[in-house]
Amino acid sequence: MTALSAENSHGPLIPMPVKTPAGLRAAVARLDPVTALAKFDREWATATAETARTYDLSPVRGFTEGWWLWVALARFPERLSRFRACEETVARAEDRAVRRAASAEIARLMEEAAQEAGAAEPAG
Repeated sequence: MTALSAENSHGPLIPMPVKTPAGLRAAVARLDPVTALAKFDREWATATAETARTYDLSPVRGFTEGWWLWVALARFPERLSRFRACEETVARAEDRAVRRAASAEIARLMEEAAQEAGAAEPAG
């Protein structure tokens, strides 16, 4: 259990950040300063390099949206844990119905997180 989760195990660990790469990076650094932050930095470098190469903002937009949703999920440790368990089920279950049920749960969790994040999104 992280220090953040020990502080607040029922509500969100942090408020939703401003929906910018800098705001998201600060949130990721608080939620998972080792693994997720390293992944964030790698993906940011890839997105910005692709944007510079193609003069298309889609990679940066996709990056921002993806990490926005990750922060929305990770603010609630129980929800992130359930999400990861469902991902594991989808990857390993042999029964197609079990995989479908886990996929549906992933979609529900993502929708729930996105709706909460949108409602909690600060002006930026």
